[in-house]
Amino acid sequence: MPPREVTVKAPATSANLGPGFDIFGLALNYPTDKVTITLTDAKPSIKIEVFGVAAQTISTAPERNTAGVVANQILREYGLNLGINIKIEKGIWPSRGLGSSAASAAATVFGLNHLLNLKLSKEQLVRFAAKGEVASAGSAHADNVSAAIYGNFVIVKAYNPVEVIGLKAPPDMEICIAFPQIVTPKGKTVKARSVLPKVAHLEKVIYNTGKVAAMVSGFYTENVELIGQSMSDAIVEPARAFLIPSYVQVKESALKAGACGFGISGAGPAVIAIVNRKKAHSEKVAQAMKESFEAAGLDAIAFTTRPGEGVSLMEK
Repeated sequence: MPPREVTVKAPATSANLGPGFDIFGLALNYPTDKVTITLTDAKPSIKIEVFGVAAQTISTAPERNTAGVVANQILREYGLNLGINIKIEKGIWPSRGLGSSAASAAATVFGLNHLLNLKLSKEQLVRFAAKGEVASAGSAHADNVSAAIYGNFVIVKAYNPVEVIGLKAPPDMEICIAFPQIVTPKGKTVKARSVLPKVAHLEKVIYNTGKVAAMVSGFYTENVELIGQSMSDAIVEPARAFLIPSYVQVKESALKAGACGFGISGAGPAVIAIVNRKKAHSEKVAQAMKESFEAAGLDAIAFTTRPGEGVSLMEK
C-alpha cells in the first residue's frame, strides 16, 4: 500500500542577500518547520492546522495559507479527487523575513510529490511552491521557496519557465540573524515591495550587477569575505531601511563586531550578517546586533546558524 501520511522538515530561508532581489536565496540550518500531510477519504477537501511559534497569526483557510494554495493547485492540475489534511508545526517566526510562508509551501509540494508519486523535478517543485507565495506575499516570487527546496545558496535564473541554479555554501560561512520584536502590518511583504523604486538609475544598476557577479564568484570559490562584501545594495536596501527601526545602527554594530557582510533578510524586519568563522565569532556579532536594537528601546531576538539543507522527509 502506498503511504497515506508523510512528515517533512523545511528550513527557514533568507532572500535577496543584498543585490540579489528576487534572485538570491539562502537556506538556514535553523530554525525549521515540521509539516505533516495526510491523505483522507473526505473528497475533495483541504484542512489546515497550525501550531507553534505565533500560530495564532497564521490563517488556516486554504485559500489564504501558502500550504493550502499549493495543495489546491496540485489537485486542480492533476485532476485529483482527494482529501488532504496539513498539520504545520511552526518553528520559523512568521512575518519576519525568514521565509516562514515559503517553508510551508515547499514542505507541502515536497510531501505531496512523495505521497502521490508525481515525480516532479526540483524546478517543478519550485513552480508549485512559488504559487503559494501569492497568498502571503502578493506575488509568486521564487527566491525563498527555491532555497527551501534546493538548500544552501540558490540563483533564480529565470521565472518563465522557472530555472534555478544551486550552489554549496562555504564550510566557514556562519550566519547571524536578529530582528526587533515589533508588530508587523498585515501584508508586510506587499508594503515592503510598494516602497521600491519603479526605475533605477543606470549607475546603481551597474553597481548592483557587479556585486551580484562578485557574490556568485564568492560561492564558487568558497570565499566568505567576498560573499559578505558583495551584500552591498544600491537599490532595494536604501528604499527599505527606514522600515526597520535602528537599521543603520545595527548594521554598524554587526560590522564592527566582525561581520563581513550585512543586509535585510527578505522583506525584514529581520537582518542578516555573514561571518567568516576563521576571522570572527558569530555569537559576538549576534549579541552586538541584539544590543543595538535594545539600545533603541526595542526587544529583540538574535541567534546564530549556518547554511542548511533543503526540505527532507522526517523519519517516524
